[in-house]
Amino acid sequence: MVLLFFLCKNFTCCVTMSINFPAKYFLLFSNSPKEGIHRNSINAGLRIGLTLLMEEYEVHVLLTEEAIWLATNPEDMRQKTLDQFSQKNKSSSKTGKEIIQYEDDVSFTPHELIEGIISFGGHVMACRSSLALTGLKEEDIMDGVELIHLHNAIKLMVQCDKAFVF
Repeated sequence: MVLLFFLCKNFTCCVTMSINFPAKYFLLFSNSPKEGIHRNSINAGLRIGLTLLMEEYEVHVLLTEEAIWLATNPEDMRQKTLDQFSQKNKSSSKTGKEIIQYEDDVSFTPHELIEGIISFGGHVMACRSSLALTGLKEEDIMDGVELIHLHNAIKLMVQCDKAFVF
């Protein structure tokens, strides 16, 4: 709420203006969390979602395409990432331990942010069609993440006041 004061000749006039933020937010993630180029925008989007929840706004998060990896068990994802790294970059000087160290340097990992969003009452959803795309199974998805059809997610997105894509 914003208070504005106007000074007139003999009196002060007080006008109250109410500025409201939208109540419902929809955050859409589709980029791969494995690629460094997208890591910062994914973390920023998840931090925004968690902050909005802490301020008591309603937040819906949809993970589609490669972003569905964010909804898997973090240890499974870390191992798969290390396996892929060792296969692709055997000649590289970086070791798996250095990769894990880099992830530990970040104040919150994407998985911790998603768990925070769930614990604060946010709705985290993963698109069912992305399971087939990535080869994941329903049991690979972490607890608290709802599997949803894209059509139903779009209906929910239309009901929200603001939508952001990361």
